[in-house]
Amino acid sequence: MAGATFQVFETETGSFRWRLRAADGTVLATSEDALPTKQAATRRLQRIKTVVPEAGVESI
Repeated sequence: MAGATFQVFETETGSFRWRLRAADGTVLATSEDALPTKQAATRRLQRIKTVVPEAGVESI
């Protein structure tokens, strides 16, 4: 997706999450869990980026 960007950000409570934003600023995905450090959130995001191309689509 051209122009999409992953972001790692600090929440109001001091924990960290990641999100994926489209070029127009729309949030496409956000991490479900909050992590204690920016480094932990970045590591989780890197893992997601590695796995996503292999992920299938499941109808539930």
